[in-house]
Amino acid sequence: MALSPSAATTAPRHYPNLLQSLSLLSESNQRDVLRHLCRTDLFFLLRYGMGRKDSDHPWLIARCQEVQASPDGHLDLWARGHYKSTIITFAKTIQDILASHGEQPLPEWGGMEPTFGIFSHTRPIAKSFLRQIKAEFENNTTLRGLFPDVLYEKPERDADRWSEDSGLVLRRHSNPKESTVEAWGLVDGQPTAKHFNVLIYDDVVTKDTVSNPDMIRKTIEAWELSLNLGDRAPRKRYIGTRYHFADPYRTMMTREAAKPRLHPATVDGTLTGDPVFLERDELDNKIREMGPYAASSQLLLNPIADSKQSFQRPWLRYYEQMGGWKAMNRVLICDPANSKKRQSDYTAMAVVARGPDRNVYVLDMLRDRLNITERAAAYLEMHRRWKPQVAAYERYGIQGDIDYIKLIQDRENYRFEIEEVAGTLSKDDRINRLIPLAAEARLWLPVDCHRTSSEGRLLDMTQVLVEEELLPWPVPLHDDLLDAISRLFDVDLPWPKGADVQEGPRTDRYSKNRGRGSWMAG
Repeated sequence: MALSPSAATTAPRHYPNLLQSLSLLSESNQRDVLRHLCRTDLFFLLRYGMGRKDSDHPWLIARCQEVQASPDGHLDLWARGHYKSTIITFAKTIQDILASHGEQPLPEWGGMEPTFGIFSHTRPIAKSFLRQIKAEFENNTTLRGLFPDVLYEKPERDADRWSEDSGLVLRRHSNPKESTVEAWGLVDGQPTAKHFNVLIYDDVVTKDTVSNPDMIRKTIEAWELSLNLGDRAPRKRYIGTRYHFADPYRTMMTREAAKPRLHPATVDGTLTGDPVFLERDELDNKIREMGPYAASSQLLLNPIADSKQSFQRPWLRYYEQMGGWKAMNRVLICDPANSKKRQSDYTAMAVVARGPDRNVYVLDMLRDRLNITERAAAYLEMHRRWKPQVAAYERYGIQGDIDYIKLIQDRENYRFEIEEVAGTLSKDDRINRLIPLAAEARLWLPVDCHRTSSEGRLLDMTQVLVEEELLPWPVPLHDDLLDAISRLFDVDLPWPKGADVQEGPRTDRYSKNRGRGSWMAG
């Protein structure tokens, strides 16, 4: 029986029968077919070339075929423990080296012997991926026998460079300054003067990455800088798992830096859905141990813990102009921060109104890091503009602020009473009071609300509220504006006289997708 390399790739993927057919070939032909299969069939390489029996699962076979067909330009977000790093960072990198180096490299590489840069959040994480590749090249006698033109028999002795620090150099005809494979940290330990043909980003987002907004910003900036470490047109591969609604992967998707390829742990993307890979008991144990939010992020790739305690974009209503605000009952609310330090909470202020149509309108907003002088000036400015019937201040830190505001009131001869607001509810419970209001389409926001921050940045407070606080709830990085708005329920602010008693869902032109490339579309 004759089985050419090309026939082997087009044959049905019934691997046991394929192996039986290979046993009928001459040793020379068998070697040629095996080389070709390892270079062109990712699952064959992983399962049989590397002896990974644990990968012999229909779902993993499908993932190997998917990655094989389109390895580059994707953001592969798969459930934790579902072999994404094994298939892409480990097996696909090895396959590409075998396919592009040595005798008769595959045409897709155009005669180029590519270099691979593996980037993780920190360098030790990246080295762990490199260590696995290094051990495979050192210990896999099957691959060394099939690819003596690529792999060294004794790489520790014969390779130009062979360590986790300097990288791995395989047999090659060219002599770039980069090793064949190197491992670097994205935030910690990023290299200089390197230009890789293939950039592999695996685990650049970790729990530490999303610990605070500054860390998220630092990771995004490090990723932006790392793009200069590729050649003129590098191939890029992103592999990871979600940790937070606002994590850097969300930025990558928003910028369309890579095409998302999502594979949650269940068929329908719910915690009770049928597992795609794990056994039911195994998945249930993971969910129980991780808790609903972590399981939703890590297994379902959906960093929202409970949809019943979150806001939905279709609920939101927007108004373009507010001409009738004087007929509304209005409250000015301030939730002050205690310092202007970068890691402190923001000061949030909002003017919220009860309308005669029984809707609640957010008329004005501010979220900024302000000192006491700036807080007082902003509070008085918003009061002058909106003339609220109630001026409220959250109890925390109120006395120092109130004393200072009274000094300004006396100096400017502009006085009004300030009401202290407190209560026994937790912040989460306070904010959750807004959910029914939004679900009934009775919470209205301005289309835009621009303010210049204390750092000189022009920000749209509506976008800040919606994208950073409201939609990520209950797990936003900040919730200051939401909390300030929720204080509407803690003050004595009645509905205007003659308010329409009819309540319930309403429709308006903003319930449809907004055009002109608005961030509110979709």
